[in-house]
Amino acid sequence: MGRIALLTCLAIGTAATSATEASAQSAPEQPKIHLAAAGVGFPYLPFVIASSRGYFRQQGLDVEIGVYSGGAKALQALLGGSADIVAGAYSNTITMAVNGQKIVSFVTQAVCPGFVFGVTRASHDKIKSYADLKGKRIGVSSPGSSFHMGVNYLLSRAGLKPDDVSIIGVGSSSGAIAAARSGQVDALMTNDPVATVLQDSGDLFPLAMMRNVKETQATLGGNYPEASIYATEKFIAKNPRTIQAIATAMVAAEKWIAQATPQQIADAVPPQYAIADKAVFVKAYSNMHQCLSQDGLMAQDAPKTVRSVLAAFDPAVAAANVDLTTTYDNSYVLRADKR
Repeated sequence: MGRIALLTCLAIGTAATSATEASAQSAPEQPKIHLAAAGVGFPYLPFVIASSRGYFRQQGLDVEIGVYSGGAKALQALLGGSADIVAGAYSNTITMAVNGQKIVSFVTQAVCPGFVFGVTRASHDKIKSYADLKGKRIGVSSPGSSFHMGVNYLLSRAGLKPDDVSIIGVGSSSGAIAAARSGQVDALMTNDPVATVLQDSGDLFPLAMMRNVKETQATLGGNYPEASIYATEKFIAKNPRTIQAIATAMVAAEKWIAQATPQQIADAVPPQYAIADKAVFVKAYSNMHQCLSQDGLMAQDAPKTVRSVLAAFDPAVAAANVDLTTTYDNSYVLRADKR
């Protein structure tokens, strides 16, 4: 009996040791993560939910979120070393590739931009088409952001150049609302819930909407993913378990969003990220929810559309030979379902 008891204890000890070693082998290499967010508009809801509902914590991550006034500044934080990952526009991976910087998107948050481009109340009678924008002031989250790139593309459709207008950085939340209502800008590229707030108050009159796949294809010529989670190729290669943990948490958040009611989602957004009251949030979410990814995957044809949009106004992108398959990696979200 004593020998049986000893063997049993040894077996239990061996199993416990194996479990501990297995846990260590799957634990994130870098559990403390600094995430730079380009904003907290609806295309970025998945990372907000992954944080608020504890999906990051469940994967052994402690994610510190810094919200910036636009994608260009969030990207600067990554390149400057103060952020590990970015919740920002997928298009940045292409523009950086043109400049020799290897940035890789590994989770898609929004399969369409959710953009609304409109004319403000003060200029409503003066601007009826893209061509009328020449010489006007256009608000974007920040110069160089995906909002700015979207404006440049719409200008190109009217034969205008980027320097035919004045670009003003107004942020992507309360600052954008104030700029539109005060007459600081003649037109504004924004997303929800800001767009819904301004439309409902009669302060924004849309010229283009990209709140679903059909509208996006009509405006931009194809599938156009907007928000993603990206990092440098070097960071991903060095921290594969960390990247996997982030992807798994993000996919869990996206799946929860897909089955939740608008009210449940509104209730799950922390007060510091709420840029509209819950009634407005629910309406705005209903306006653009089709843009949110449900699985984190990058569609195979989508990167080509993004490059075409960028090339329409950026000669450097048009001339560059970028291997688009190096700008994204679906393998982490594909493995998320198996964990």
